[in-house]
Amino acid sequence: MKTSSSWLQSLEGKHLLITGGSTGIGLAIAKEALSQGAFVTPIARSSTKLEKAEQNLVKSGATKHKISTKVVDVGVYETLAKAIKEAFEWRAVDVLVCNAAVAKVARLDEGRIEDLHAMIQTNLTGVVNTLHVGIPLMKQRSAQTHMSIVLMNSLSGLYPHYGTSVYGATKHALKGLGETLKLELMPYNIRVSVVFPGFVDTPMLDSCGFEDDKDILHIIKATCFYNRSQADTPEHVAKFTLEAAKNGTFLVTSQFTGFAFSTLSRGSMPADSFGRALLELILYIPIKLFSFFAACYIYYVIEHRRNKKC
Repeated sequence: MKTSSSWLQSLEGKHLLITGGSTGIGLAIAKEALSQGAFVTPIARSSTKLEKAEQNLVKSGATKHKISTKVVDVGVYETLAKAIKEAFEWRAVDVLVCNAAVAKVARLDEGRIEDLHAMIQTNLTGVVNTLHVGIPLMKQRSAQTHMSIVLMNSLSGLYPHYGTSVYGATKHALKGLGETLKLELMPYNIRVSVVFPGFVDTPMLDSCGFEDDKDILHIIKATCFYNRSQADTPEHVAKFTLEAAKNGTFLVTSQFTGFAFSTLSRGSMPADSFGRALLELILYIPIKLFSFFAACYIYYVIEHRRNKKC
């Protein structure tokens, strides 16, 4: 049996199905996978954006016969199921990337209910829909080959960001889903990776509403060290996401902040290696102590801001 570090030897000739594949991280993953010799099926609900994405991929050097786009909303089960089955008929899927997501920044009681429902529908229901259709098809050939499932998460799934209550709830749910899914798929040659990037310079960051509420923006900048100029690039996230899929790594973060949050939030799910487990054990108490003082600071910032408004 292959070791964890070589779960998938390479992406050459592999097929990746990527939801939310028309922009941002999804498009970057498709581009990086194609550069490594893979076939890709980007899925998105906007035909215009998907057409532009395909043109972008071809201009970057990909051959068109390696790309098969599907216009579909992951929140609509019937049409999604049809699209995924067609993708499997084109080429058996080796890596299933659940990346589609929407974000709107607002306090729970102040957000539009339509926006809150949309986040749940896309970020959680859409992932469940995708997995419900895709996993049985992957299982059909799991005895012959190794495969991977990637759940694109966020630091909001490890750490509470002020003003992102429902978005954060969907991302915490994805972490729990990934943990259980890892256990359910252990009898099969299907590994699960849950990826937790920080702030990423994507169109979603533009549309989530940070700039619309100066109060929330102030608190996020103060408590999450948010700086748009220092945000991750989609290309960087794509690279370490695909490495996780190839290595079969379960919990994946970028930067030390992500490592610290994952150390505090790992729970009963063990690390992928003894070395990582030992490092987390050594650093757990210092990180836990730091988190106490960080929480005090966060409470101070929020209370100070509230008093200032009053």
